[in-house]
Amino acid sequence: MAAKWVDLFRMRIGGSPSVEQAITRPNISFLKTLAGSIRIRDSGGQSPSIIFACDGPNILEHYDAVFELLSPSYRLICLEMPGFGFSWASGSTFDFSLQQYANMVAHAIIKLHAGPATLMFPCAWSYVAFLLATEQPSLVDRLVVSQCPHWDEEQAWSRRVGMNSGMIGTPIIGQLFLAMRSQTVSDMWYKNALPQGKATKDFAEPARKVLSGGGVFCLASLAQTLAQAKNVTFNVTQPTVVMWGGSDRIHRRSNPNSVLEYLQRGKIMVYPEAGHFPELEDPERLKILLGNEELWNDLRSEQRERAAEPGPCAVEDIVREEGSTIGGGGQDRDHPEKQRERKPPDSHL
Repeated sequence: MAAKWVDLFRMRIGGSPSVEQAITRPNISFLKTLAGSIRIRDSGGQSPSIIFACDGPNILEHYDAVFELLSPSYRLICLEMPGFGFSWASGSTFDFSLQQYANMVAHAIIKLHAGPATLMFPCAWSYVAFLLATEQPSLVDRLVVSQCPHWDEEQAWSRRVGMNSGMIGTPIIGQLFLAMRSQTVSDMWYKNALPQGKATKDFAEPARKVLSGGGVFCLASLAQTLAQAKNVTFNVTQPTVVMWGGSDRIHRRSNPNSVLEYLQRGKIMVYPEAGHFPELEDPERLKILLGNEELWNDLRSEQRERAAEPGPCAVEDIVREEGSTIGGGGQDRDHPEKQRERKPPDSHL
């Protein structure tokens, strides 16, 4: 059983960060949600909204370049999810489940008048986006996710990297270890998640500053809770692109194709030179993707044609475009169970 009560108690008795520590940019503030007061970054405006979820230990400050590049064209909203950064879950009922995170994001979208929105949710938060898109489709226009295989493969990955086994996966011990060594774990994460040989300073230092200033990194509670989730499934009807960093060493054994089982119309885009954070490592890459009208129109058109008989998609064709490897979605209704067995695209995994 997850010892999430340890982290909930820590957040309940912890002191609030100073304004200087938390409000480091003019567009950063706090938003009251169902899970407590979370730190957000909102560029404002009436343009179509893109909502980002920080993939902890990433925090709002990591999105400086993204906001500078994309805010002229979109309303950008970035969330530090409860239990990470300066977003402290409040109360004893928060359980770190996909459902409660999805409910919190839905509440934030409604409260900020930001829907229907594009969700740019990476790694574990991708499944939160899938759940929200499945349960409340009117709030979600399209999805861009990253580093998310099928849930079964995600669980296998978690076991390999010690998320739901070993010290972090051990109740109480994992929570206490992260409480005492969060900066060490954060530094180690960046060394392994970024492409080999890439400097980690630009990622590690902002995270270290927040963690040393009272920020939280409740990875143990999240990992232990998600390890208990069974029979997880989704049916995403919105157009979805899965970005995949081909040089992400911690996911080198994961099959990006496997997630397509959840998507009525999805497309895998593998960037061989990218690590675990393809949207942050090169914001221009994300700008090109979001503005690729032909890509999104094709996904929407194909989705309408297939609305009467949804089925899984599979990567069939690989082509070069704008420095990425793109797999076009296709059907495999006769043998959907074989999708998880397929080799990933040519991505150096």
